[in-house]
Amino acid sequence: MKIIKSLIFGALLICCTLPEVFAESNEPQLILIHLDAASSYYVQQEMKKGNLPNLESYFGEHGRIDYTITYFPSKTPTVISSLRLGDSVRNANLPGWEWVVDTAEGPIVKTIGTFLQMVFSKSRLSTPNIIYGVSMLNWMAGPALLNTADYLKDYNVLQFYWYNVDTQGHFRGEEAYLRELADFDRQFGRLVKRLDDDVNIIIYADHGMKFDGGIEIGPIIERLVNDDLAVYSYPSLYLENGVDEDYYAKRILEETEIDFTFYRLNETQVKGYHRDSNIIFTKNYDDITIKYEYTGRDVLRYYDKGYNGEFLTRDEWLAYTHKFHYPLAPVILFHHFDNPAAADVITLFDETKFPKTNYGSSGNHGGFTYLDMTVPLFVRGPDVESLYNREYYWLPNLFQDFDQIDFDQSPPRDRHFFASRYDFWKNRTETDLVFSPKYRIKYGATAFQSDFNNLSSFDRVDIYGMGDIFRSYLSRVWMGTGVEIQNSEIKPLFIFQYDIHIRRFVFHNSFATNRPYRFRASYEVRPWLAFELVNFTSFGIRLDF
Repeated sequence: MKIIKSLIFGALLICCTLPEVFAESNEPQLILIHLDAASSYYVQQEMKKGNLPNLESYFGEHGRIDYTITYFPSKTPTVISSLRLGDSVRNANLPGWEWVVDTAEGPIVKTIGTFLQMVFSKSRLSTPNIIYGVSMLNWMAGPALLNTADYLKDYNVLQFYWYNVDTQGHFRGEEAYLRELADFDRQFGRLVKRLDDDVNIIIYADHGMKFDGGIEIGPIIERLVNDDLAVYSYPSLYLENGVDEDYYAKRILEETEIDFTFYRLNETQVKGYHRDSNIIFTKNYDDITIKYEYTGRDVLRYYDKGYNGEFLTRDEWLAYTHKFHYPLAPVILFHHFDNPAAADVITLFDETKFPKTNYGSSGNHGGFTYLDMTVPLFVRGPDVESLYNREYYWLPNLFQDFDQIDFDQSPPRDRHFFASRYDFWKNRTETDLVFSPKYRIKYGATAFQSDFNNLSSFDRVDIYGMGDIFRSYLSRVWMGTGVEIQNSEIKPLFIFQYDIHIRRFVFHNSFATNRPYRFRASYEVRPWLAFELVNFTSFGIRLDF
């Protein structure tokens, strides 16, 4: 026991001589959470029932924007790949899950590439979040979210993606969807208890979700269009070159349960069909305004609520339609058709139906109704107060409105550390000294003392370099190489290390060619101080700087 006390006292004494390396940064700290598939309709409904108490109490009414309008098509690849770049719908890199790019060699359909581009368009730390959306692994999302509080000591900005709500809605329907919303609320409540008051938090959703009325529309349209089809992925229909869009826009409406079809009539007009109406959106490129006209019945219900056929800007359309059944429809459709990768024909259901697929068997999205397009936005913190007390918002502006925040920053380096442990089994000490010249790289040496009574006697020293090849909010993987120096003999060694992070605990599992498996458990008392236990035979302290 005296030995342990001596080690602790000595380590603390060394720490007091170190420069203050964890001084507060002037950079704002932000946690940005992507809450996949959270529809404003359901979030407001569950708040009224008292099922989301943590979100409601933490953000209050002033920090919640109930009418945030997302990208169209309202699909995850479109939002994730574009939002971080501040791109509008017309510049979206991924206009859907399947789409066509015309090349000199012919059309190319993007499928698997869409998934990979979506996944790797996120920050490196948050890329593995998609694993937590898998049903058997979704229990890991909660612990991963809680770990963001600890990662703020190294990162000023963290992005986290919560996929469970979307996954459960697709496969298991409305009840499971609502349970996952409540689970997120519980986990979020646990997180905020661990955060300082000056940490900024933004929670946004990429799209909503619809249930009931599922129709397997894909095979129906594929059979209908037949040889003229390039690819169909709701709501986007790509036709072979030279095929008449108007013909299929009308025919699909007549022979299927699709409620709306739209296509680009010319440079300034988008034409739409409904069983009770013909629709024209006209764009004035001089002042970037759009007007809506119809014959038959006003199926969008704009004129019924005071619209008179005038040209409006995007912001004016947003202010006018954000509470409507079809929010911002003229703008989002025109923006989509302005995209070089836009579909030839857009096919859409109303709010009573959704496209049923293998993945979306119990619920789906991708349309232009309020259930698809209207999502919540939650904000709190000293650096995001500019969004307080707003009724509506245009989601593609999110990253642009906070351009003073570097959303892609990584730490300049990992933490250096000095560690010393006493081995009860062998009556000796082990000492580590590790330096990191840049993020994801570290060099170190571990010295093994041969005689505890002779502090300068070392019978072995391992010198190594390691690189981080994978990192998530729960784990980190290192690989490296080095040499072992013992009795003037030098031997090469290879190291593989797998770290598991659970709040303030880090469990290091290390394999090296020159020694048996090594287990090291660390508990961080302070950002610069941790207690360590190695193989249940050694105990000591680590000092980070």
